[in-house]
Parts: sequence; structure tokens; C-alpha cells
Amino acid sequence: MMPSLTLALLLATPAPQADAPLVELVSKFVEAERAYDQEKIADLVTQDYAEVSPLGDVDTHDEFLGFYAADKKRPVPVTRLSDPLVREYRDAASIIVRLSFDLPGAPAQPPRTVSMRASFLAVRAGGTWKIASAHYTPIRPPAPPAPPQPPTP
Repeated sequence: MMPSLTLALLLATPAPQADAPLVELVSKFVEAERAYDQEKIADLVTQDYAEVSPLGDVDTHDEFLGFYAADKKRPVPVTRLSDPLVREYRDAASIIVRLSFDLPGAPAQPPRTVSMRASFLAVRAGGTWKIASAHYTPIRPPAPPAPPQPPTP
């Protein structure tokens, strides 16, 4: 099965028909990052692309692409894309999604799911959508349940 098709099958919330091309653009982008496909990533973004990492760092086009050089490739868990929210304004669009993946747990512990919100700005030039920027914000895991309180006398 093709990697981009694999990611598309993982979409937990189907996008409305009109939003599908923009959600697919983000899906292809996320899968190209996961595969360290620098050429595909470059094809999907604008020349002035910039992103804000989950740590708050701003990375411009060339810095960003440098992260995906073949010699830096490492295993990356399958990414699940869900909850798309798309707003289109003629030749610009905002796409907000939830990205989730499972990380190995500590020894003898199950994997844990980590999620973040990702906001993308897409622009259309010559009939083609490209991603101009991305901003990633980690989602805080749910708080553990409060310990039981002793009964009051």
C-alpha cells in the first residue's frame, strides 16, 4: 500500500467534500515528513515556507528542509490525522488538524499516545495548493484522576 494512501486511510474524521483537497495536501505533507522525502516535501511547500515547531522555534524553508536530509532519516511512528477544520478564502486556506502517534512506553509499559494540533496556511497559485506555513502546538495529556478522598465524619 502506498504511504500516502496509508495515512489517508487513517483519517479518523472524514472531511467535507469541498475540504478534501486541502486535507489531502496536509496528509501528503505529513506522510512526506514521516518518510523523510525531502523532494516531495519541497514540492508541497512554498519557497518562503516557515514553521513554528512544537518547541516554539521558527524554521524557514531551507532550515526546515535540512531536517529531512537522507542522512538524518530515523524511524518515525505512523501519524494519525484527525479533526480537520478547514477555512478557505479564495486563494488561501487555514487547515487545523490533530496529529497523533504512539510512542514506546517505559520498559513493561504500554505505548503512550502523543497528540498535537497543527495549523497550516495553504496558498493557491496557478491552480495548485501549497503549504506556506505550519504551527505545531502539543496537546497536554489528560490529568490523572484525583486520588480518592477519605469519607468525612
